[in-house]
Amino acid sequence: MKIKTLTTIILTINFHILFSQVFDQSQAHFNVKWMQITTDQFRLIFPKEFSSAAPQLVHNLEKYIKKTSSDLQRKSRFINIIVQQNHIQQNGFVQLAPRKSELYSTPSAVADNQEWLPNLALHESRHIAQFDNLTGKIRGPFGEQLALALFGLNLPSWYFEGDAVLQETLFSEGGRGRLSSWQMPIRTDILTGRSYDFNKYVHGSFKDIVPSFYTIGYFMNSEIYQKDPLIQGKIHHEMNGKLLRPFNFQRSLKKIYGHKASDIFDLTMVNLGQKWGVDSLDLYTDNVPKRDKYPTSYLLPQYGNGTVYALQDGPQKTTRIVQVNQDSTQKNKTILTLGMQIMPYFNLRDELITWDEYRKDARFEKQTYNVIMLYDVLRKKKKQISKNSRYYSPIIAPNKKEILCIEVNLANQTSLVRLDIPSSKKVDSLLLPVGTHLQQPQFNASGTEVVAIAVSEKGTNLLHINLQDKSFSTLLDWSNIQIERPIFDKEDIIFKANYGNKDDIFRWSKGSLTRLTNSRFGAFNPSLQGDTLWYNDYTSQGYQVSSLSLSQIQELPVKVEPIKALYSKQDLRPHTASSDDDSDIRDYAIKEYNTLKNSINFHSLTLSGNDFESFDNLKPGIFWLSNDLLNTTNLKLGYEYDTDIRKSSYSASLTYQKYYPKITLSYTDKGQIGAAKSNNSPPIPFDWRERVMALDISIPFSKYRGNTIYSYGFNFGTSYLKRYRISLPNLQNFNDEIAFPLNYQIYFNKNSRRAIMDITPRWGQNVSFTLRHLPFESALTGTAWSVRTNFYFPGILLNHSLQLRYAMQSNTGRYTYTQDIPMIEGFSFVPYETIKNTLLFDYRLPTSYPDLSIGQFAYIKRIRARISANYQNIHHTQLAPKSNSLGIDIDFNLFKYTLPLFTASARITYINDTNAQKQVFPAFGLNYNY
Repeated sequence: MKIKTLTTIILTINFHILFSQVFDQSQAHFNVKWMQITTDQFRLIFPKEFSSAAPQLVHNLEKYIKKTSSDLQRKSRFINIIVQQNHIQQNGFVQLAPRKSELYSTPSAVADNQEWLPNLALHESRHIAQFDNLTGKIRGPFGEQLALALFGLNLPSWYFEGDAVLQETLFSEGGRGRLSSWQMPIRTDILTGRSYDFNKYVHGSFKDIVPSFYTIGYFMNSEIYQKDPLIQGKIHHEMNGKLLRPFNFQRSLKKIYGHKASDIFDLTMVNLGQKWGVDSLDLYTDNVPKRDKYPTSYLLPQYGNGTVYALQDGPQKTTRIVQVNQDSTQKNKTILTLGMQIMPYFNLRDELITWDEYRKDARFEKQTYNVIMLYDVLRKKKKQISKNSRYYSPIIAPNKKEILCIEVNLANQTSLVRLDIPSSKKVDSLLLPVGTHLQQPQFNASGTEVVAIAVSEKGTNLLHINLQDKSFSTLLDWSNIQIERPIFDKEDIIFKANYGNKDDIFRWSKGSLTRLTNSRFGAFNPSLQGDTLWYNDYTSQGYQVSSLSLSQIQELPVKVEPIKALYSKQDLRPHTASSDDDSDIRDYAIKEYNTLKNSINFHSLTLSGNDFESFDNLKPGIFWLSNDLLNTTNLKLGYEYDTDIRKSSYSASLTYQKYYPKITLSYTDKGQIGAAKSNNSPPIPFDWRERVMALDISIPFSKYRGNTIYSYGFNFGTSYLKRYRISLPNLQNFNDEIAFPLNYQIYFNKNSRRAIMDITPRWGQNVSFTLRHLPFESALTGTAWSVRTNFYFPGILLNHSLQLRYAMQSNTGRYTYTQDIPMIEGFSFVPYETIKNTLLFDYRLPTSYPDLSIGQFAYIKRIRARISANYQNIHHTQLAPKSNSLGIDIDFNLFKYTLPLFTASARITYINDTNAQKQVFPAFGLNYNY
């Protein structure tokens, strides 16, 4: 039973991150005024500022939901779809418990072959159909969490995400299936003879460049679709009604298609090799100078101050701008580290560097921004130009007095904005026509003209803008070409595009197109320095810096054709989802959405009171869950039975978190047991019940500043306890009432961002203070306070770390036996003494990245070692620690579940105390994170 429970929650947790993120409890800002449009198929909930764009989205969704379920047996059910327009990340998801979809609708500077929001809506519409066809009969108000677990149990992530990417390609002129840059990593693997197995493509790697399970999932779904365009519906139909059957998907896939998933993977790789012209006797040798231990990209090379600058992006270090040493045996010089970015970006003009960084509101995580930064290389001074803005792709004007950037407002309208560098103020803006999004602008030499990428419902184009008369003109025909990084070369335009289904650098000159590069895998990010073209050449080791002399290039003419999918049947359908429906957008009634009225939304019964966050002391029980669609109100009603003491517990809790404080009211009625002792008589067992009413208030904040993450806040708690039905009367020193003890905590954390291979932050300072007391009690006295600190330092080598943790406490009265600080390893075997403080030195290091498959059962990604020294009551101790530990941690995935990442731990501890119950003992653990 425990194994089944563990399996269920693993799969449930796995589902929570299926759509590129963990479904958290974060909120939009309380000042967002929500509106709604309701149709027969869905209700769209959106901020008021999005009202002008909402009807078009509703019109598209009505068609997409119909199209993406057309090959499946069941039509998609009614669903709530939330537009998070104040959240500028590019993402979206569909979930159950509660059932809803969220669309992060703001387009960014990331280049694509079609508009962002329609493509996102098309992708998520397929997920709605997948849910409804597999687990759609298991519904709220009781069954959504069960449906969630069964969905995760039955469908692997590579299949349902690859299927959704396939739908993008089938029902649009674009889609990732027509992006050669998206296919490029797996194409590079095949052409360079890197034969990674199926597990590695699904689970990824710390040490190698491996495309995500979205990519291999799309190709495998395409292989299946090529055989039978209706096969996805047949697979779902075969699985229906058999959701508890072991290996349901694998058995259905083999029955319908004729092969299991691993065989389809092998077939897919062979066929891709044939499509891309692989000759097994003449594989391409990727002779890239080994500058870094692991594959590392040097993006956006730009020349200035007599050297080349690039954005370094690799697994061992966080992103940074470096001076590139052309001698690969020499180290690069770090100029500055960057904060979080939606896409890698910077722009160089002589000694000035500008870039954008992703920020968020300190309290409301779905209120996010993109700000403009500036750095003077010579003066070594950094400046933030904008605050709480929605700016992208800044470029420095030739006069170095202004910055030009893109702004996207809350109605998804794009403007070209001019910012004054000395004052950091907006001095002008140019609003683009409705429906046209601008990306990646660049000045001409005089600063009077700009070229940029234009994206609209017609596709992509190059847009020329005259800043003097504010006129626009397109340079190309609208198409499904992915265009990136256009720059001026006098009157010509140089840019990256995927003409011929391969990414290269091209020139536009008076209406004609020529090819400048003929890369093996892909050429990107052009910049000019006189006659020299700097660009990125993609290799198996990442994006490397390359250069060519323009005067020596033999430019070749380009045949312009729409990009087709790699698989022929994906181009047979009418691509646009509106091909059979050219009706005008009708008038939709827009009404206010009342958050309070919709705050109660029961959806699931669950067996765990803590969402299976811990398997320690797991008790049988049942809980009824309610969560509103905007994550502001959570209600839980429950019953548990403690098998150890054979007592039941009834509980109810309500959390309200719309505003700055998160407020939780809870009530618990539970049975307890104890033992009374009088003089030398043996203990007398007795039992009782107690009612506890509690109030907890937390005010959490977190924010990003450059390469540092801050979190800080305040917690407060109090309760009222009343004991009744006491089986042993006339007890002494037993309080039947404890009225309003007060608990306070204040904390501050400052940690550097972690690179992919970092085990802990390279630098970190974490401090918290806790106080407990009983100001309203006359029969009870006592106080407790504690200080906990945690510091991180770099280790001897990259990705090694040293943790220093010191904590101290003082407890009196009722709190004498309260332990608010971490105990040493082996504490339970050490003779008891009052603990005043503890100190830990903990050194961690990665030992290997095996990427080892253990059949289909597990995939080992990383092995880590740790050595620690523990001190207890250091004011009484000598230099020798109280205990020492040596341990090993193995990070791995199970089956084909991409998350969570499990960690199996083994540790041996030596206690430096001859009076200890054990001086040497082993310990084992199994944890997970996602």
